[in-house]
Amino acid sequence: MTDVPSVPSSPISREGGSDDRAPVPAWKQFLLTPKGKIIVVLASALVVFALLSTQVYARPLEDGLVRALAQVIPYPALSVDGKTVTLKEFLTEYEALQQYFGDAGEQAPPQEQLEIAIADTLVNKMAIQQLAKMYGVELDEERVEQYYQDVIAQDGEEAFAQNLSQTFGWTTQEFRTRIVESIVLALQMTDVVLADTSTQQPRAELVQAAYVRVQGGEDFATIAKDVHAGFEGIESDLGYVKASVIPESWANQVTSLEEGQTTEVIELPEGYAVFKLAEKIVAGDETQLHLLSITIPKVSLEEVVEEYLTSVEVKRYVGEK
Repeated sequence: MTDVPSVPSSPISREGGSDDRAPVPAWKQFLLTPKGKIIVVLASALVVFALLSTQVYARPLEDGLVRALAQVIPYPALSVDGKTVTLKEFLTEYEALQQYFGDAGEQAPPQEQLEIAIADTLVNKMAIQQLAKMYGVELDEERVEQYYQDVIAQDGEEAFAQNLSQTFGWTTQEFRTRIVESIVLALQMTDVVLADTSTQQPRAELVQAAYVRVQGGEDFATIAKDVHAGFEGIESDLGYVKASVIPESWANQVTSLEEGQTTEVIELPEGYAVFKLAEKIVAGDETQLHLLSITIPKVSLEEVVEEYLTSVEVKRYVGEK
C-alpha cells in the first residue's frame, strides 16, 4: 500500500478556529537580538545608577555607601561655571576637618554647618582660579615654595609632616596643593585686583569727587560722613597719632601739613584717602597729629569674587545654604 504524503498544517484548525500561537510582538523580537540585549543592559544600568545617585545625595556623608560610591563614580559635589568638584574631593576636605577636630579633642560643628563651610571655601577657591585665568595670572611657583618654607621653618619638614598626617591625614604635597597654592594664588589675585585701574576706577572717582568738595570749602567732617555712609566701619576722626608710627605711604604728606590744611588725594595700598590736620602737639620727644580723614577702600578680591559668582551658574549638590 502506497504511503500518503503528509499535508502541512493549515493556519485554520480542524475545528475551523485560529491557531493558538499569537504572533511575537516586534519589540520582543528586537529585544532578543544582540543589539536589543545591549540596550536592555544599558537601560538597567541607568536605572541602577539613578537609584544609587538618589541614595548618595540623600544619605549623610559619613554613610559607607556614599563613601564607597564616591571613590569609583565621579558624582559632582559643586560646580562653578561648569567646572566641577567631585564628591570624592569634597569628602577629602570633610574628612580632614573631622580628623582635625578629633585630634584637637574638640566637638566638630554640626554636619550641615561643616558642609556649608567647606562648600563656601571650595566655591570661592574655584572662583579665584577662574578669575586668575581671566586676568592672565599664573601661579607663582617660587612664591609657593617660599610660603611653604616659611610654614615649616619653625619645626622642620619632618616634624611638620608628622603633625600634618596626624591632624589632617594629609601628606606635605597635599598640603602644598590644597592650602599653599590656594593661598598664594589668592595673594597674587589680591595684588592684581588692587592695582587694576579699571576695577578701581569707580572708587577713585568717588574720592576725587570728595576732594573737589573739600577744595570748594565744604565742611570736612560733613563730607567724610557722606562718603563713609556707603561703607562699614570707617571712622573719619583718627584721633591723635604719633608721627613716628604713620606709614611711609602717607607720612610725608601729613607731617608737612599746617593745622587746618588738607592733603591731596593719596593712593594707599588698599584704598584712597584725604587727610586733614586738626591739631599738632609735642609730647616729650614725640610729635602727635590729630588727624581727620576721608577714606575709601579699594575694591577687594572678596568683592570681585562675590560679583563674579552672581554672574555665573553655581550649583551645590551638597553644602546647600
